[in-house]
Amino acid sequence: MRLVTFRTSTFLALLLIGMLGLSACRPVAPTATAPQSAAPAQLTVYVPGTFAEISKLFAAGFEAQHPDVKVSVEVGHTPTQRAQIEQGATPDVLIAAGRADMDALAEKNLVAADQAKGLTRNQLVVIVPPDNPANIASPADLANPGVRLLVAAEELPIGMATQKLLDNLSKQGAPDFKEKALANVVSKEMGVNPIVSKISLGEADAGIVFVTDATPAANVKTVAIPDDANVVVTFVVAPLAAAPNPESAKAFVDYLLSDETQSMLQAKGFLPAKP
Repeated sequence: MRLVTFRTSTFLALLLIGMLGLSACRPVAPTATAPQSAAPAQLTVYVPGTFAEISKLFAAGFEAQHPDVKVSVEVGHTPTQRAQIEQGATPDVLIAAGRADMDALAEKNLVAADQAKGLTRNQLVVIVPPDNPANIASPADLANPGVRLLVAAEELPIGMATQKLLDNLSKQGAPDFKEKALANVVSKEMGVNPIVSKISLGEADAGIVFVTDATPAANVKTVAIPDDANVVVTFVVAPLAAAPNPESAKAFVDYLLSDETQSMLQAKGFLPAKP
C-alpha cells in the first residue's frame, strides 16, 4: 500500500508541474491602454504692466474657445520686451503700449506692419492716498510746494505720456507748472504698479498712472485730469513674424479684436480703439 501511495503522489506532483509549465508558456495578451490626448499647444503673449490682470481674462476666454491651446502671458515693460524680441525672443503675440515700439519692430520685419492693429486706448489720472494729506484737488496742485510726486520713468510709454501731460498743463496754466511739478518728483518708477503701491501706503502724496490702474482694490483716490489736457495712449497688438504657433497667434489677435473682448476691456475702464 505504501508503494502505491508513493507512486500516486509522485504522479500527481509531476502532473501539476507540467500544467504550470504549460501555463507559463502561453502568450500573455497585452493590456489595453487608454489613448493619451496630445499636450495643448503653447501660445506665448507679451503684455505691458497695465494688462497684468485683464490678460488673465483674455487667456481664460481664448482657452475656453480653443481647448487645444494653452496661453502663457508674460508681463513686462514694452521697451524691454521689444529689446528681447530684437535679441531673438520669439513670443507669438505682442501687445505694446504705444505705436513707437511696434513700428520699430515692423521696420525690422519682426512683425508684419499690416497685421499690427489698434487694440484699445487708455488715459492718465492722478492718484492720491485715501486721506489725501496734501489736499490735491486738481492737477494744478501737483506743483504746490512740498508735494511728494511719483511719476514713471521717461523711457516707458507711460513716462513719456506723463511728460506730455505736464507740457499740456503748463500751456493751459502757469508756464512754470512743469518745472515746479518735476521739482516735486521724489521718485521715477519703472512702471505703474510701484506708483500705485506707494501711494496706497501713503509713501507719497500723488502719482500719475493709467485710469485702469486706479482700481477699487488699489486703495487710492483719483483726481480727474481735464480731457483737453489729458494724454491718450493707444495699445497695439500683432502676431510676431517668427511666431512658433502662427495659426493660434492669428486666432488670438482676432479674439482680442472681437466684440466680446472689446466689451471686457471697456468694462475695466479702457477706451475703444477708435474714438
